[in-house]
Amino acid sequence: MGGIGKTTVARVVYDRIRWQFEGSCFLANVKEAFAEKDGPRRLQEQLLSEILMERASVWDSYRGIEMIKRRLQRKKILVVLDDVDDHTQLESLAAESKWFGPGSRIIITSRDKQVLTRNGVAIIYEAEKLNDDDALMLFSQKAFKNDQPAEDFVELSKQVVGYANGLPLALEVIGSFMHGRSILEWGSAINRLNDIPDREIIDVLRISFDGLHELEKKIFLDIACFLKGFKKDRIIRILDSCGFHAHIGTQVLIEKSLISVSRDQVWMHNLLQIMGKEIVRCESPEEPGRRSRLWTYEDVCLALMDNTVSS
Repeated sequence: MGGIGKTTVARVVYDRIRWQFEGSCFLANVKEAFAEKDGPRRLQEQLLSEILMERASVWDSYRGIEMIKRRLQRKKILVVLDDVDDHTQLESLAAESKWFGPGSRIIITSRDKQVLTRNGVAIIYEAEKLNDDDALMLFSQKAFKNDQPAEDFVELSKQVVGYANGLPLALEVIGSFMHGRSILEWGSAINRLNDIPDREIIDVLRISFDGLHELEKKIFLDIACFLKGFKKDRIIRILDSCGFHAHIGTQVLIEKSLISVSRDQVWMHNLLQIMGKEIVRCESPEEPGRRSRLWTYEDVCLALMDNTVSS
């Protein structure tokens, strides 16, 4: 999922082992770069220039593929392709291991497991959230510039760590925001987080949601608002009755790390659930009855009393 630390892990590994290779290159934000004009061609130029340690000119992306194959097929290289979201991006940069010399290593970070399996990636590592001790240390480094929280802030810090549920992005964003604030300000900020999530965190998490098919978005929001913790088969029966094609839809959500299945029950990270509910709340912040979904007693009563329920 977004914010779990894929890029950070890849960068650390890259810095530690790059000396073992004849050439190396870290291509950051591949998805974003591909969206720009001439993005594929410029990434190919960067890849060739950094590995060969000389200026490389690529006329077009097709010729770039041929240049990569021709000039790197005998070199033992290390390449990191960061934030890949489509198999065509890999096809332009590193479609097959035989493009490069023996012993080469290609590391790819992605939010979508299907991108990796489709291109025959040999080993897939699923980044894990931090345990409570490491999460508290990371949060303390941002909030107190120390490995442990200040004595008066221990319980409040544990509340934030519980809220972040091991997501490094949330720990860093909230920790930086809390730095230098009083206990009263901390309490107020935590209460606000429980009502309105931090926009910076939501924006990062939402990237995966925005890339979904419309039916997959509906499935995600229904799970976030109503069905988290239900048996997978039951969820599929419910959603199929709505015409959502839930077998393929839930599988896509699993591949994009938006939901997980454990002991046949469907789960999602609590911040992803908060994001889903915030997306629905923003459909009509002032009038709950005009939202697509209602899940709290208070909002249902308010919508019925005001007679504002939408079609």
